Amino acid sequence: MAHQYRFFGQKDPSGAWRLEDDEAHHAIKVLRLSGGEVIELVDGKGTVATGRLVLESKSKAALSDVSEVFTPKDPFCRCILLGALKPGDVDDLIAPIVELGADKLIIFHQADTAQYRTSDSALERWQRLVRSAVKQSKRPWNVEIKHAGSLAAALDLTKDLSHHWILLPEAKDDLLSFLPGVTTGRGVAVLIGGEKGFTQTEQDQALALGYKPVRLGPYVLRARTAAQAAAVFLGMMPRS
Repeated sequence: MAHQYRFFGQKDPSGAWRLEDDEAHHAIKVLRLSGGEVIELVDGKGTVATGRLVLESKSKAALSDVSEVFTPKDPFCRCILLGALKPGDVDDLIAPIVELGADKLIIFHQADTAQYRTSDSALERWQRLVRSAVKQSKRPWNVEIKHAGSLAAALDLTKDLSHHWILLPEAKDDLLSFLPGVTTGRGVAVLIGGEKGFTQTEQDQALALGYKPVRLGPYVLRARTAAQAAAVFLGMMPRS
């Protein structure tokens, strides 16, 4: 099957599918696509429209001969909470975490780390990277990314999920042993510390809220490696 470019777009009140302005610019000016080429538009809410590109102007584009496919949202959320790493490290992790199957990513500030790591400008940059990864991986639904000013705030964002795990190198149980039995409920949250792991206070805070200690294999992983490994495990879980 020939590759089809995917862009973000929306259906206007008349029922016509149009590329978002920045996406139209990318299609026309950067990729230099021609009118009539078959492309896909995704609205991030489950619908993917396939049709032929119509160049309405130098900066506007729409679709013709459209077919639509809607994918219901999986009610089971796969969430990763990650202590804020250096900005470049977080940037590099977003694409693989999204492409491997995580549905939500929460970056939280930890003690003794710079506050700018979870700034609003960082969040805006991460959101752009998420959008790019959603398109690349052909996911029909947007992946949610948030920042939290503390571990407590991050934990509060996942209290509605059904299963909670914290990655600790000294844990006795392996995460993989839990996954086959986790098929129901509202979702899972995997908590991963930053470069220095967790303080004892942070660890106690998570355990008090029901987070179960688990490990990923027999070795100590860097935060970057652990985040990607966790995304692999979560992505392997069956989807409804």
